[in-house]
Amino acid sequence: MITNHNEYREYLESDKSKGYFSTSFSSYLFSDTWRFLRLLRRLEYLKNTKSGVFWKFYTLFTKYRFNKLSKKLGYTIPPNTCGPGLCLPHYGNIVINPGVKIGKNCKIHIGVNIGAAFNNSKATPVIGDDCYIAPGAKIFGAVIIANGVKIGANAVVNKSCDTENSTLLGVPAKIYPSV
Repeated sequence: MITNHNEYREYLESDKSKGYFSTSFSSYLFSDTWRFLRLLRRLEYLKNTKSGVFWKFYTLFTKYRFNKLSKKLGYTIPPNTCGPGLCLPHYGNIVINPGVKIGKNCKIHIGVNIGAAFNNSKATPVIGDDCYIAPGAKIFGAVIIANGVKIGANAVVNKSCDTENSTLLGVPAKIYPSV
């Protein structure tokens, strides 16, 4: 969670390096994913650190721009859910519950749904650092995913995985040790 301006800059630099964005001016203007990540981090910074009448209006304006771009790209990623180094390689539907906590340097592909349990909206996943979530993966409930876990395409994760650097595959997902 961003708590000061230095962390805000660190989050942006980390997102930029993990997203393979070029430093050119055209990339800064025309890369929709990079623009989305910048707006996400700015909104987090404003919500967590700023108060007062001016900042409320600026936060509302930033939230409006963020929501508009989110709909265009198909992302439903609320502020304060993802750590630094978030990588979104493709446009497409990504849905993340506001209660989810995702660690640093995670890569999330299209068609991913990370949400609460059916009968308890507060039971949300906690995902560790350096995780890879392949296209179509679903993660539901109060599960805890260890650091370095790779979740395969179309896997349905409904149980915790405490084995670091393992792979989760299948419906329901089973743990396979990494080679």
